[in-house]
Amino acid sequence: MASRDRCNRSNTEYSGELPRDVGVRRLVSLGPERFHADMRHVDLGEGVQLSAISWGTAIEMETEPLPGRYLMTVPLAGEVMVNVGGTDVTADTGCAVIIGTEDETTQRWSADAAAIWLHLGRTAVEEEARHIARAEERAVSLPARRPVHLAPSLDLTRGDGQEWRAALQRLVDLLEERYSVESIPPHRLTALRRDVVAGLVRAAWRP
Repeated sequence: MASRDRCNRSNTEYSGELPRDVGVRRLVSLGPERFHADMRHVDLGEGVQLSAISWGTAIEMETEPLPGRYLMTVPLAGEVMVNVGGTDVTADTGCAVIIGTEDETTQRWSADAAAIWLHLGRTAVEEEARHIARAEERAVSLPARRPVHLAPSLDLTRGDGQEWRAALQRLVDLLEERYSVESIPPHRLTALRRDVVAGLVRAAWRP
């Protein structure tokens, strides 16, 4: 996806192209810097998508619920402050924020913020949760129409969160190396995709 470069004044609303399926309702600049939005997006199949994004200025954004997907914000630099489901989360390189399928958000990105948006389809997350529940013999029932509840934030510096961040980075590195999804061997892409979904459910699921 091409970069967008727009002259901007404080509190000017952004009107350029936005990543698909992120439910942005409102996006405004909070500073005098030039609005230089750099957005790249790739669909990995099976409900998994990646967007790399930066705005080039401090911004405030409001988003609508995404009934069919979860959205993880994983900062590569700067800070992203998010009110999600009534909970305030500050995401940075050591902490990701997880936006559930029913959540509206208000977000503030610092001028130096850059992040990965990881989109996970609700079906993929629910199927993985059922698989984990069966494997661990948890007494958990997942109604067909009820979304899996994930914690609103994830510590990326230790434990399951650190392992999940490493799995995500392996996927990102492979995409940078191969340049396109089509050039990745299908079995390898499937394995990495599964690692990302399963790792997140293990790290953030709150049955």
